[in-house]
Amino acid sequence: MADRGRAPSQVLIASPTEERRNRWRRALEGVFDVEEAGDLAVLDRTLTALKPAILLLDLALPRLGGIDGLPAVKRLSPTTKTMVFTGHPHEKEGISALRAGAMGYCETDLDPVLLKKAVALVQKGEVWVRRNFIPCLIEELASLTDFRQKGASAKWVSRLDRLTPREREIVSMIGKGQTNKEIAARLRVKEKTVKAHLTTVFRKLGLTGRVRLALFINEREQDPIASVETHERGEMGSRRPIRLKPN
Repeated sequence: MADRGRAPSQVLIASPTEERRNRWRRALEGVFDVEEAGDLAVLDRTLTALKPAILLLDLALPRLGGIDGLPAVKRLSPTTKTMVFTGHPHEKEGISALRAGAMGYCETDLDPVLLKKAVALVQKGEVWVRRNFIPCLIEELASLTDFRQKGASAKWVSRLDRLTPREREIVSMIGKGQTNKEIAARLRVKEKTVKAHLTTVFRKLGLTGRVRLALFINEREQDPIASVETHERGEMGSRRPIRLKPN
């Protein structure tokens, strides 16, 4: 949610369905500055020009190519936090979305109250997924052992050497499940300073998104990965962080 006295964060809604765009807009107006795109061409132009804080991306957008089109969209504005929406959520697709750098994976008919909460959390650097995706996240975590088996460890150690002591400290906290706000309080810096460090970390490590960073650190240090905000339909006020540990 925007701070008092500060311009609201910009959210771009990309969906081919006017009713859906209107519904999402009504849920966010008053808290966020909302723009719309009804097709891929408008999405590309608007995303490139505005670099919004958050993108709500409907996978039904024609010519997007579904989840396969997400990397190309991310390249247009790497700093934009993307939330992916689909009419038929599927665990494997959700994992693919998170691996491609999405910060959320939701059903298109998400309750307006939950939508507003989800966008606010993503704005703060959290990840929003459904609770039933947790087993798939555990499976994804286990699959990262392939890095060691394929001799990739040396490459990642080399990339870690590029980090400054402060960046390593922040990365360690991410691996232990701490949020940007908690890290800022611990280090006695502003939250935007933490975000700036993370942007640099993502670039140096060649990773896209907080989930991939947390999974990577969990693999390297065997620490709990970052908390993931989850929800279940109908439990409007019962979100709680879940920390996953390797099997």
